[in-house]
Amino acid sequence: MGLLRWVGCSGIVLAVAPVAWVSVAGAGQQEPGEAVGRQLFRNYCATCHGDAGHGDGPMTQYLRVPPADLTTIAARNKGLFPAEAVHRTIDGRQAVRAHGDSAMPIWGDAFSPAGSAATERIRRLVAYLESIQQRPGD
Repeated sequence: MGLLRWVGCSGIVLAVAPVAWVSVAGAGQQEPGEAVGRQLFRNYCATCHGDAGHGDGPMTQYLRVPPADLTTIAARNKGLFPAEAVHRTIDGRQAVRAHGDSAMPIWGDAFSPAGSAATERIRRLVAYLESIQQRPGD
């Protein structure tokens, strides 16, 4: 009898869940991959670049080189987001003085190009950065 109630209750949840999913997706909520990218950003980048990516993180007062506003990457590249260049910056192949040398970027091995897990993390982080780019009129 307890199982029947649980199944019955699940049936109600399942009947409601698709409606909620559509309304959440329609409200501009992040896709699951973007949510992962956002969390990676919070864990590895926001301390310097700020929670919204504007270069205003809590560590900026201690840095010699001010962090870049990551929401203007596309604007600084004639409106195009240079995903491959951003990928190279994150994995250390493209030097950024504030990140440390390519052998040991500030975040260590988390984004080292050696493994597929790191490559996937970088891909998600790059996608998130692309999603926060300022659009004309913002």
